Amino acid sequence: MIRVQVLPCGSTRVDEALPFSDRSKNPLAFTGLFRGEQHKVDVPVRAYLIEHPKGLFLVDTGWDTAIRMDARKYEGFFNYFASPGVLPKGEGVVDQLSDLHLSVSDLSRVLLTHMDIDHAGGIGLVRNVPRIQCSAAEWDAANKANPRYLKRLWKGIPLTTFPDREVDLTGDGTLTAIPMHGHSAGMTAFRVGTREHYVLIAGDAGYGRHSFDAQVLPGVEWNRKETAKSLKRLRDFALDPCCEAVLMTHDPECPKMTYEISE
Repeated sequence: MIRVQVLPCGSTRVDEALPFSDRSKNPLAFTGLFRGEQHKVDVPVRAYLIEHPKGLFLVDTGWDTAIRMDARKYEGFFNYFASPGVLPKGEGVVDQLSDLHLSVSDLSRVLLTHMDIDHAGGIGLVRNVPRIQCSAAEWDAANKANPRYLKRLWKGIPLTTFPDREVDLTGDGTLTAIPMHGHSAGMTAFRVGTREHYVLIAGDAGYGRHSFDAQVLPGVEWNRKETAKSLKRLRDFALDPCCEAVLMTHDPECPKMTYEISE
């Protein structure tokens, strides 16, 4: 049996045009620049714990607890202006593990959908996990000059990469990395389970069902064409009767917090 636990890790406040570009015709609306509070929405931030016969895998880390002390300093001007984060007491990833009677030392691997701060911000909290990984394309992009990425967060952390293609991460077909480029250069989804029964951890390949139902692109993306391709793939997964759920990090709807998948 494989179990996927959804871990609520605070939230972030964004302009409504950031997740769904159809909310405004202004191409800069996603930044919130000159936009009032009536256009702001709070969206969840989540991480995922995969209890697998081959170990415990954490997908994304959410915010670092440092955000509670000074969010502006922690996120930097660009990120804080566009999407200030909130991490209530008890919702850090370490707190979540503790609630499950686990600690960071129990983790076998950390997998990152991509390196944005709300997904990799807590990487320092799990720095001693034996393997911390993202796609090679994402690692390359994240270490170039780009204000969306905060390289100081992973300085000195021995992060490794997996190839930028579909990769069987456990050797038995039950945990597969699937490229979902567009939101970022190396955005990756993870299929958990067999092709006959699985859930898809989609990261920011979509922001909610509206993303793939109506094929609505987000307000910000690395590559518009690739984002559109990934949204079509996401819709195909959602329509697959073998797919129990498409789990998106910022989707306001999350009907279940635990998914059990037969091997």
